Parts: sequence; structure tokens; C-alpha cells
Amino acid sequence: MVTLAFVTVLALSAADAGVAPARSDAGATDAGRSRATAEALTPDAGALLPRSPDGGLPPPGLACLPTWYAGSVVFEADGGWGFRLPPGQVLPWSSHHGEADSESEAAPDLEAIYETPYVKGPIVPVDTSDAGAIHEAGRVRVEQLFMTTYGASLSEVQTHLGRVRFFGLRWPFHERAVPAMSRVVSRLEAAAKEDPKVLPFLHDIGGTWTWRHIARSRALSTHAWGIAIDLNADRAHYWRWQRRGEPLRWQNKVPQAVVDAFEAEGFIWGGRWVHFDTMHFEYRPELLSPTCREPR
Repeated sequence: MVTLAFVTVLALSAADAGVAPARSDAGATDAGRSRATAEALTPDAGALLPRSPDGGLPPPGLACLPTWYAGSVVFEADGGWGFRLPPGQVLPWSSHHGEADSESEAAPDLEAIYETPYVKGPIVPVDTSDAGAIHEAGRVRVEQLFMTTYGASLSEVQTHLGRVRFFGLRWPFHERAVPAMSRVVSRLEAAAKEDPKVLPFLHDIGGTWTWRHIARSRALSTHAWGIAIDLNADRAHYWRWQRRGEPLRWQNKVPQAVVDAFEAEGFIWGGRWVHFDTMHFEYRPELLSPTCREPR
């Protein structure tokens, strides 16, 4: 039986989403775009970080989160490293701090976000054979973190939606992710000039923001926060579209240039999942920033 590793945390209402103002990079030059990308995917090296009682620094994956998410890194004597959200709740970095009760169910933690590394680069077929538990990079989403950062309700997210012009139409996107999405568009426009065959994938897209849950799940989709986009569905493959009873077989038509454009700006691609969704891209810069996983 295939088991999908998927972690969520039930959310409380967040009064302070800590949303930064949006700016557009759609007209950036290649040099300017590259510089903006490097800055956007690199946490502030000068930011002051707390230390543990023995003088240790927080894990890289935790230390980089304030760059993109509302909250701050903390160390608590009875809980170890964590991420304090504006309402005051602390999300644990690891649920295995101290002497954990082996009889209890492990609580969702932030460390699990990075358990399966996201590997960008050349498109390679995904092994979809039934070989036990499945771990897919980016599938672990701590909902409290997303809700506090982007909005805990439809109306709260709506308050922070900006607009991105995507090949002729303006689409709603969360203002925190608008700059990165604008840079993606610039990269895609350049790719389309070099190879017009990519254009059909970028027209008549499936959409961006809509408040909804993941199909057949109680977990919110990243579309609900305005940080995801679905490209042309007619040119995509989705694992649920395969005939029932047939072995799951990975398929894809999305060009490498399209995937590269999104990954360069902090978006992960659903085509790299066993439960593939090749039209889907979502903004998850922490999974693509080298600083979040490399030793300091």
C-alpha cells in the first residue's frame, strides 16, 4: 500500500501576518534578475540569531525561515529550538528533543520539512513503483507556519493578494511571492523568445489563487495562500488521471526551460513527486536555498 508522507498542523487565527510590501521585477535585466534571485534565496547573514546554552547556533533549516516566514528563531529550555509565530505559539524544530515518550505519536515538526531534499536540475523520470512509504520533497507543509505568514482565512489572504501579469492576463498572487513570480515571468519570456514551443504551456493556464483544499484531503492547498500556479492542464499529467487499477506511471511534457525558470526563483515543481502534478508549481524558497541545508 502506498503511504504518502504529509504533515499538517492545525492553525489558530493570526492577527499579524508580517506581510512585506510587494515590488515588481518584471522588467529586470539578466544581471539584475540574477542579483535579485541571489538576494531572495539567501538569508540575511547579518541577522542576529539566538544561541543555545552551550553556545550552539540553530540548525540552518530553522535559521533561514525568518527570511520568508513570519516569526523568529528561539531556544527554550524545555523544548529546544523552535520558531515563534507572531501570536506567540512556538513550533518545535524537532519533536525528538530530550527524552521523548516512545509510546506517544511524534508531533509534527519543522525539521520534517527538509527530511526529503528537493533536487532541482535536469528532469528525470520518477520511480512510481510501490515500494513502501513514499517521501516527496515539499509535501510536508506545517499549516500553522503558512497560515500565520500568508493568512488564516479566505478574507485574510484576499487582503494581501497582489497581481502578476502572466502572458497576457493578470492573476492574483500573494504579495510576499509577487516579486519572485515576476522574475519567473521574465525568465519564461526569455525562454519563449528562444524557443516558441514553450508558449502553449503558458497560455490558458489552470490558475493561481483559490481558497480550497487538496483533492480528497482536509489539508489546504498552497493555492489557498496564493503561492501556487497551475499551467495549461491540457498539456500536463496528474497521477489521479490515470485509469483506476493500472500501475502508477510517471509522465511529463513540461519543457526543461519552464521548470528551470520556476526553480531558479524558489518554486518547487509537482513533476518531481511520485504523486506527480506536472502543471503545478509552488513557492517554497526554503527548499531551494543552499543556506537552509548546508552546514554553517
